Amino acid sequence: MHVELLTSQYVRAGIAPGEARRMARVKFGGVGQIKESLRDQAGFPMLESIIEDVRYAVRGILKNPGFVLVVVLTLGVGIGANTAIFSVVNTVLLEPLPYPEPSRLVVLQTTGPQRSFPIASPTKFNVWREHAGALQDVSAYLFNTANLTGGEPEQIVAGSVTADFFRLFGATTVAGRTFSADEDRPNGGRVVVLGHGFWQRRFGGAADIVGGTLPIGGDAHNVLGVLGPFDTEALQGPEGAPDVYLPFRIDPNSAMNGHFFRAVGRLAPGASVESATAGLQPAAETFRQRFPDVLTPNQSFGVRSFPDLVVGNVRSSLWILMAAVSLVLLIACANVANLLLVRAAARKRELAVRAALGAGRFRIARQLLTEGLVLSAAGGVLGLGVGMLGIRLLLAVNPGNIPRIGPAGAGVDLDWRVLAFTVALSLATSLVFGTLPALRASRTDLTQTLKESGSRTGSGFRQQRARALLVVSEVGLALVLLVGAALFIRTFFNLRAVDPGFDARRVLTMNMSLGGGRFDASGAIGDVMRAGRERLTALPGVEAAAAACCIPLRGGLGLPFVIEGLPLEGPFHGGGAFTPISAGYFEAFGIPLVRGRALTDRDDGGAAPVVVINESMARQFWPDGDPLADRITIAKGRPVVGGPTRQVVGIVGDVRDGRLDVEPRPTMYVPWAQVPDAHNANLVSMFPLSWIVRTRGAPQALGETIRDELRVASGGIPVAGLLSMEAVVSRSTARSDFLMLLLTIFAGAALVLAAIGIYGLSAYSVEQRTQEIGIRLAMGADSDRVRNLVIRQGMAVALVGVALGIASAYGLSRLVAGFLFEVAPRDPVVFAAVPLLLAAVALAGVWLPARRAARVEPAAALRLE
Repeated sequence: MHVELLTSQYVRAGIAPGEARRMARVKFGGVGQIKESLRDQAGFPMLESIIEDVRYAVRGILKNPGFVLVVVLTLGVGIGANTAIFSVVNTVLLEPLPYPEPSRLVVLQTTGPQRSFPIASPTKFNVWREHAGALQDVSAYLFNTANLTGGEPEQIVAGSVTADFFRLFGATTVAGRTFSADEDRPNGGRVVVLGHGFWQRRFGGAADIVGGTLPIGGDAHNVLGVLGPFDTEALQGPEGAPDVYLPFRIDPNSAMNGHFFRAVGRLAPGASVESATAGLQPAAETFRQRFPDVLTPNQSFGVRSFPDLVVGNVRSSLWILMAAVSLVLLIACANVANLLLVRAAARKRELAVRAALGAGRFRIARQLLTEGLVLSAAGGVLGLGVGMLGIRLLLAVNPGNIPRIGPAGAGVDLDWRVLAFTVALSLATSLVFGTLPALRASRTDLTQTLKESGSRTGSGFRQQRARALLVVSEVGLALVLLVGAALFIRTFFNLRAVDPGFDARRVLTMNMSLGGGRFDASGAIGDVMRAGRERLTALPGVEAAAAACCIPLRGGLGLPFVIEGLPLEGPFHGGGAFTPISAGYFEAFGIPLVRGRALTDRDDGGAAPVVVINESMARQFWPDGDPLADRITIAKGRPVVGGPTRQVVGIVGDVRDGRLDVEPRPTMYVPWAQVPDAHNANLVSMFPLSWIVRTRGAPQALGETIRDELRVASGGIPVAGLLSMEAVVSRSTARSDFLMLLLTIFAGAALVLAAIGIYGLSAYSVEQRTQEIGIRLAMGADSDRVRNLVIRQGMAVALVGVALGIASAYGLSRLVAGFLFEVAPRDPVVFAAVPLLLAAVALAGVWLPARRAARVEPAAALRLE
């Protein structure tokens, strides 16, 4: 009707009827165009239209299986890497702890201007519990080892917990009950609660064990109950999940100021970390009045979120990995976008014809986006499988004690968050790599396309510029990843070059639990040490043997000291590591004796008290004096831990007892047999005794023999936890090694993708310019000149990306400064070597297309027309 009205209007204006009808039809456009326009104006495509788009997209992309394979594999690797790292992030950081109201759980700590430490002493715990204020269920726990006796001795994991611990963490029983408040007090009777796994393993799940007895440390303990399944991974240390739970029984009148367990509680309704911390300030004043000189003037008490404590030291590492794989995915998207641009250029005529037949710009763009969505969906399915498989393989290597992931990553699982992340990532990637090709292809100019009908399509300046920009971004992102990986690789080698101060080769370590009262006197410990050393050193193949409270790189104790005869401004002259040892300790670890003498078996409880210090302590506290002429008193005046005045008899080399990347601290080695009995009783309740054996051959080969000899020497006490010292050193750097390994893998993938992008751009450019090159050669151009032209143009794109990458890496490198060791975040070697490497790879990427351009036959090139 509208065409007829307009035709009549034209006729009335004097135009011939035939011409008037043609002009009216041109004015309104084709029927198909009007339908497309109306459909576009609807704003939301109909469902059947979307299904048609998907069907058309599937049919279209399947016509080119090679293209589909490359795109899906590229996206699958990128999405898979992101899925793998996100699954770890999800397990460690996003999933709530498996306890009631985990956001309200807090750990109590001593705060200070330099650092805060969340380790408690009996004296502090008693004061905290008195001034709980905004806290509920304030509890203490310590996971240690104990000996299960009454048959074949077995070393088990024992959790010493206060009565409120079970309610705080939601641990319920499947049989019997947990401790009462009376049973949690000193002399509350020998009682025990069984862990669920131990109950199943040892008693086959028999309920009648409740009410029976269990011999632990030679004493019968009444079994009060059995816990149901209880996840302790966020609580436990290297000992593993507790097999049994014993009452902690912290004496309300204790004067013990040693820090060796953790105190936790729950924020009262409406309370916050800040209000709870403010509420503990009166507790700090009370503590100062009761125990002067323990807190420094700047120290106080506070609380910290317990979930934050559990994952705090890996949070940054995981986000760095997440950022790294995101860069890999962006590079993959850039590569795929380049492929789609090439494909869209090849389909230019097809798209022009569709436009001529009435397809609108939005319709064409939507169809191309649908094709991208189908490709990204296929890549997402592949990526989900690649991600779950990849993370299993990587975590099985050595994840470095990442909390909450379980043994070898068993706790990392596929849940709705990982699925939603993968789906969202697939949609996002389809937009990232599909939008630019869709927009460019939808701008098809029919006239221009017809003009290009006699030549190669897609070789215009705008098409080349778009692809070049994508390659520039790929190179820049790859350089950022390579710089990060190179910094971690340098850290890896720097840590390997650190002298730990001891010789870890051919050294075997193991543990022996001495709790239970039999070894409360230090003389009893000395007897076991002496007997054990005699039996071990008599073995063929054993060079030296010793025992100690703790071994290097596993942490230890610290106490203050006073140098007798020197003026004193504060309560102590300083503090350092406190390590009770047996004779032979320095020989077993290969620690050099610098001056004086080492400790011997003659330094027993009846001999004059002595101490050996390390070089750091000698340098720091006797810069101009002779330590061997002085005596020190460790923890002078402090109840329980305070000891006698000791003569300094020797100086030994420094040992990195905490971490390889931390400088040695002042250290005091004392004969264990000379430790005061009260302090000794606490030591054996806190730590198992560590045995150290240096062998002449492979240490593990003597493991069973050494275990049997120590069992005989100790009167039947089991030995467990055999581990070489080389493994201890390796585990101390496992987390940084894991981070380095992943970053290197991601950087390698980024380098390969960038090289593919550079090669693809150059090769496509040469292909599209074959005629031009043929004409140049026909007109006398030298083939070397043509080759250099292609190299120059390709390298110009790569070098722009390198320059942008250097600037980005220079700005971002400070984010990883805390993870580096003896390498600057802007290390000049790294910032020189990585761009050279990338430039060399780029040169290889453009060299092959350039050589092919130089070999173009002019006659053959002209026939392409």
